[in-house]
Amino acid sequence: MKSEKIKVQAVVFDYGNVLSLNQAHGATEEMARLCNLPLDVFTEHYWNSRLAYDRADLNGKSYWESVASAQASMLTPRVLEELYRVDSEGWANPNPVMLRWVDQLRLAGVRIALLSNMPLEVSLFLVKNRKWLSVFDPMIFSCDIRSVKPEEEIYRNCLIRLQLAPEEVLFLDDKPHNVEGARRLGMHSLVFETAESTLPLVRDQFDLPMPDEVMALSV
Repeated sequence: MKSEKIKVQAVVFDYGNVLSLNQAHGATEEMARLCNLPLDVFTEHYWNSRLAYDRADLNGKSYWESVASAQASMLTPRVLEELYRVDSEGWANPNPVMLRWVDQLRLAGVRIALLSNMPLEVSLFLVKNRKWLSVFDPMIFSCDIRSVKPEEEIYRNCLIRLQLAPEEVLFLDDKPHNVEGARRLGMHSLVFETAESTLPLVRDQFDLPMPDEVMALSV
């Protein structure tokens, strides 16, 4: 006998690598060029201070100076503006399967929220230039509340704004430690790998509408 599927009132989405595709390789190469760094060195530096940037412990200028390191003197205001633009545009490509599912959820009356570790410059760019984000309520960016996943505060902020109990929410994130942070508060949580591998897991465990292409997929 099959167990009854879990009913939730809201689905909370991470942004990068869940709602959006991975940052374009060309964007990474362009930022490395602007910082005058080899690609491998740039990539390491890019992520080393990213959580501090996401939390707004570093502003845009100080973050990019830490990335550029010894080359920081080359970061003129024009170069900084280019870095903000290329970084933001690199994260601006949506995952079409996920957007179709978001529309289905919304039309079915399921609440949808966004919970993302994201710095100010990127969040401002996306909200202004990707109007499809306006359907998420609430939209919670780490830079605005000075807390990042997997810290407890950011999940509590989301639950308070949703006015829902943890067990009424499903959370999807591509990073296992972020998923564990949500689970510690009692939220239903799954690690997102790809739409093709993760949505069948959602389909089989939760009472939620699904895109037609997902219904035919096996886990």
